[in-house]
Amino acid sequence: MANLLGGAFYKIPRFQRPYSWDRSNVEEFWTDVVESEGDYFIGSMVVYTSGGSGAFGLVDGQQRLTTITLLLAALRNAFRDLEADKEATGLQTMIERVDAQGNTRFVLQTETSHPFLQARVQAMPGSAHKEQPAKPEEKAIESAFQLLRARVRAVVTSIDSNPTIAEAKRKATKVMELKKLRDKILGLTVVLVEVDNEDDATMIFQTMNSRGKDLEVSDLVKSHVFALLKPTNVDLDQIRDRWNGILDSFAKSSADISMNRFLLHSWLSRQDYVGEKQLFRSVKAQVKSNNAQEFLDSLITDGELYRQAQEPSYRDWKKPQLPVKHALGALSLFRMRQPLPMILSLLRAYEADEIKLKTLIKAVRALEGYHFVATAVANQPSSGGVSRMYSAAARALVNAKNADARVQAIDELLDKLRTRLPSYAEFEASFLELKSSKLFPLQAPLVRYALIRLHIAQSLSAPPVDYDQMTVEHIAPQGGKKVDVRPADAARIGNLILVSNELNDELGDKPFASKRTILARAKMEPDITAESQWTAKEIEERAKRLATLAYEEVWRF
Repeated sequence: MANLLGGAFYKIPRFQRPYSWDRSNVEEFWTDVVESEGDYFIGSMVVYTSGGSGAFGLVDGQQRLTTITLLLAALRNAFRDLEADKEATGLQTMIERVDAQGNTRFVLQTETSHPFLQARVQAMPGSAHKEQPAKPEEKAIESAFQLLRARVRAVVTSIDSNPTIAEAKRKATKVMELKKLRDKILGLTVVLVEVDNEDDATMIFQTMNSRGKDLEVSDLVKSHVFALLKPTNVDLDQIRDRWNGILDSFAKSSADISMNRFLLHSWLSRQDYVGEKQLFRSVKAQVKSNNAQEFLDSLITDGELYRQAQEPSYRDWKKPQLPVKHALGALSLFRMRQPLPMILSLLRAYEADEIKLKTLIKAVRALEGYHFVATAVANQPSSGGVSRMYSAAARALVNAKNADARVQAIDELLDKLRTRLPSYAEFEASFLELKSSKLFPLQAPLVRYALIRLHIAQSLSAPPVDYDQMTVEHIAPQGGKKVDVRPADAARIGNLILVSNELNDELGDKPFASKRTILARAKMEPDITAESQWTAKEIEERAKRLATLAYEEVWRF
């Protein structure tokens, strides 16, 4: 390893994935290094001559070499803390040194984590302004660096607890232990394999795995696209910047957006159905040099729409478009990903003025209605058939030649969804089991969503309501010493209503007779105020009335 670091510079090429080792990978690497006896073989590293840059392009070994750099930097800092400046300076030559032209350069050169890695880790402490981690890759680097620093400190602090070492010798012993660790790292054995050019390197990259982490679909698709679309100027790599723009947008999202899922769903919204494992093979077969730019352009467009679909608050929706926002928000609440290829196709068609807003609203509301009834409530099992159905519908919409054909493609999908709906009996049985209380918190967001939709359906002539200011009230108290119904029954949806915060305070834990009077005065919930008592029987009867309203009207499409 000393010869490798001291004899060349290494540049992480544009097609490589970001640093992605997690805690378990770093822990395993540390154990391998510390517990190794003699020369320890850490595998092969594949490089290629990187033009006239004076550095090798690093194909395989990026994760390991980055981790070794982090470990050397942690050791360097530990030497400095012990005022072992000679040892710290010597280690720095494995991280940063002068090239043949007299320019000081870092041995490991990166772009995606620039300038964080360089300023935070590689530069000698105090010589650069500290950068804060922002991107996921930078956070992974920071996490690994802190873990390795802690492990190095533990090597040193363990000496303080050893009573056999005299106080006067403790500092020298600490330096000696750090030297042993340094020598283990620099004594690691690696086989260096050099290929002729970047094209050969890309091919190798697509067939290899890095230690501890299998290559993901997004890594492979990225390498394929970058191999087809090379920059004309090394200082202006817009292809890389546009790809990274998608990653940055997803990283900033409050939703959990996976690049792998995005690539699959974008592909399925235009192409024949494949599973994630077959995606790269399909992309490689169909994306060639003559359409690679078009493919990347489509990903840029879809990336924006995909984030809007899973994080509706990301987009500034105009008032007539709000039903779309609310439907997408509901599907996100249900954690529905199967419809995403169709949603992408719908949003693209709307943005291109190929379908009208009313058609878009009709479609997304139908998706919301189907998945509330079938998935969120009835818990109907998903299947590959549903995913294939959405993919086929998305392609039908893309390939439709005119407005009528697009409407027909959407209507055909809705007809298929209707045939898959559970029966009312199946829906009712599950709806009656919806619960929300302190003892039953898991379904609280879903129950609140359902209560809001039901409240809207029963309040068409009432003034608009700010539902963010409404709270869920339990008619029969959900707890306390004096309860009329069991806690499980008090948590059921039939016992729940939406009220303002002020009314909630007034209702408090009063007995049903008092609550009935307050609700009647507020002209609310006539089906509740008409009851003379409120027991598990009345709760179930109201839940059945709500289930009928939900199935036959509110979520019907």
